[in-house]
Amino acid sequence: MLMLVGLLVFIFIFHLNARELAETLVGQLHINPQGHYVSLLLKMAANFTRGELVVACACALLYSVIKFSESIGLWNQRQWGRTLGIASIGVLIPYEVYALIYQYTNFKLMVLLINTCIVLYLFMFFNGNTTLSNDKNHHSSEI
Repeated sequence: MLMLVGLLVFIFIFHLNARELAETLVGQLHINPQGHYVSLLLKMAANFTRGELVVACACALLYSVIKFSESIGLWNQRQWGRTLGIASIGVLIPYEVYALIYQYTNFKLMVLLINTCIVLYLFMFFNGNTTLSNDKNHHSSEI
């Protein structure tokens, strides 16, 4: 999370645009710029404006806050953590189904199956796990 904020500050201090930043990262990491995904990244970065870069960094920051909150809630076996987990993973399933129908690959199928299993596992936690009753008792003892 701090890395994203640092990246945003870095962009504003050195007045970089997204293409310059992407080219710098590719060069510093010694990645082949002719690779398929790297060249795709460089083409996309060429079309980014500074405002779009700020929005992308803000969205990435929001995503990392949500995932961090989810992990804290799941680690402490809180019901809100499970709800956040189901929501944050479950919202991707329709997109994954669409992507799988649009262009089938085994990788997309595996991602869909894994995410569906995670959502089902978390959903089963809501309905049958004894730690939820402990979670409720824990809340009543805090009050």
